[in-house]
Amino acid sequence: MKFPKKKPNHFKEKQKKDTRKVLSFEELPLEEYEKEQEPVKLKLDKKKILIAVGILVVLVVCVLLFFNRGVLFSCVGNAKGTEFSKAISGSTVEAGNFDTFSKGVAYVSDTSFEYLSRNGEEVYKEQLKFSTPMLKVSESAAIAYDLGGEGFAIFSDDRLMYRGEAEDDIYLADISSDFSYALVTDVNGFNAKLSVYSPNHQLRYTYSFSDFYITSFALNDKATEAVVCGATAENGSEKSAVYVIDFRKEEPKSVKNVTEDILFDCEYLGSNSVCAIGSRGVYFLKGKDAGKYHSKSFDKMTLTAYDFNCDIGEVALSLSRSGDGRNCNVIFVNSSAEVESVIETNLKITSLSSFKNRVALLDTDTLYVYNQNGDELSKEIVATNCKQVLMHSNGAQYVLGVDEIYHLTQ
Repeated sequence: MKFPKKKPNHFKEKQKKDTRKVLSFEELPLEEYEKEQEPVKLKLDKKKILIAVGILVVLVVCVLLFFNRGVLFSCVGNAKGTEFSKAISGSTVEAGNFDTFSKGVAYVSDTSFEYLSRNGEEVYKEQLKFSTPMLKVSESAAIAYDLGGEGFAIFSDDRLMYRGEAEDDIYLADISSDFSYALVTDVNGFNAKLSVYSPNHQLRYTYSFSDFYITSFALNDKATEAVVCGATAENGSEKSAVYVIDFRKEEPKSVKNVTEDILFDCEYLGSNSVCAIGSRGVYFLKGKDAGKYHSKSFDKMTLTAYDFNCDIGEVALSLSRSGDGRNCNVIFVNSSAEVESVIETNLKITSLSSFKNRVALLDTDTLYVYNQNGDELSKEIVATNCKQVLMHSNGAQYVLGVDEIYHLTQ
């Protein structure tokens, strides 16, 4: 029997039909070989390219936001009422060295004094060379001084007025709107000395303290008097005193001792009423002779923040019910030590500022504004590193961040 003879190209013809096209170049005609060497042309889908580019841009933006989140969201996050943000001069501004001044806000940093307008514009800036700069302001005058040093500087709302050197190390300073000023300094033989100067820098009055170490003082509006707080320890117990000093008299017109408390701040709430703050209570002296005394205990609650509201003659206190700084009540106390109102919150209040019948409260990451009836008027998201809030009208606040100052409005 004869078998059919296979065609020599039977395998090659079959392989031609195969989509894999695995061929031997030696078995291809020259024309076919050249065709196989032609470059393959890719068909690009423009729509897919655009989508890929868009995804890449989004990823890059997300990475940038992540690594710059500390700068972009350093203080005010989504605050709708942010009027401006302004980088501070220098590397740091401490809480307390930041205050409303004239028609704007002033601060001292580790390098300079700066005054900003209400729009955030720099009115002027002056370099300082203080190791530990401190600031006190009145309505239109400011004094910066070097705590533990001898240097100080006086500013108006448009320029540097004076640079001076005290004879001894400065502990405290204050200034009135007429540019009278006072310094509490070290002195040989006493715990401290109060020196009061006229606007032309002439010494007007001195008083030396022997029984207490001075922790705070404040001038009245006309620079005719001062309220002074002092503290000491006696037989293992805390003891403080509130002095009211008339500069026309050699001796204080009133001295009130306070036991079992350390007084650390004081202020005039009116022409004939002063307030002193301690760690366990708030204390008031009233009348022309400062002879009427009133006090209000914190009732074992912990003070976390406070503000002297001189507009209505009250003090606003943030008191933690839990003792750890959380669950704070905001209490408004008048100069007769009577509680005007209480706002009960669950907030951790680190700073507060009041204006007439409103109060701004800085919590861990949020700024709240309430009226004295306890109604929440606004709420703005902030970051945890903000240090201080200043309320300068019913609907506007300045907020001090780590490296910027913000102006918020409702």
